[in-house]
Amino acid sequence: MIHIKVIIFIFTVLCFNLSCQLNENTITNEEARLLCDKIELMYNNADIKIAKEILDSAYVLYSPLFPSELRSIEAFTYNIKSNARSFPDFHLSIDSFFVKDDIIYSYWTQTGTNTGPLGRMPTTGKSIEISGFAISKVRDGKIYEEHKYWNVLEFYEQLGFKIFPPESEDEG
Repeated sequence: MIHIKVIIFIFTVLCFNLSCQLNENTITNEEARLLCDKIELMYNNADIKIAKEILDSAYVLYSPLFPSELRSIEAFTYNIKSNARSFPDFHLSIDSFFVKDDIIYSYWTQTGTNTGPLGRMPTTGKSIEISGFAISKVRDGKIYEEHKYWNVLEFYEQLGFKIFPPESEDEG
């Protein structure tokens, strides 16, 4: 009988300890709303100051637009500045979000007109409207990792770019 009481006691202590650890890393809906508002301002105004305020020093971004992740606030802010040059009227709207533990899951829409260079690609003068989903991991009130999911092909098609199949080699 004493073994069962010891086991129950240990189980209770472990559960309590685990629940306290989980609650340490959670953010509230209000904190998430503030972060989402700042994300919109950061993108819409190409505001590097906000980026430094809300992004962790070890920030990492995974996006289908890039062949590998962006690591660092500096790499990310370069991307924001480049985006502002390509789409001066760029607008990001976080349409909805929900929070679980230390993660913000958000659905967003971005619009803009391409009136500046897109890297080595020509300016098209065309407008875009793209929707996507982001998973933002938060620690100590700052975003330290983000995964963004959106249709890059749709983005290029809206800009007027075409994808052609590779030419086949004739056999014979």
